[in-house]
Amino acid sequence: MKLFMIIFKRTIALVILKVSGVLAAGSVFGAQLWQSAAIAAFVGIMEVAESLARAYVVDGELDKDEINTAFASSAEAKVAESKNKE
Repeated sequence: MKLFMIIFKRTIALVILKVSGVLAAGSVFGAQLWQSAAIAAFVGIMEVAESLARAYVVDGELDKDEINTAFASSAEAKVAESKNKE
């Protein structure tokens, strides 16, 4: 249960990162705000889910290092993207 809560909380944080960057871009292209947010959230969740699934398939377990790697790859990509815009 503790592992689930760690993944859940970090997923929420990742969704916030993804949605915040996409809201403005979606409105520029004519998409509704909720649609932009939903797509960004879905993409963020699927990126992490894919990384976690790959780590689980290797040895049938998820440890904290594998979870950290899955979230770090998505978060670092978002941070790098925001720095390039500045």
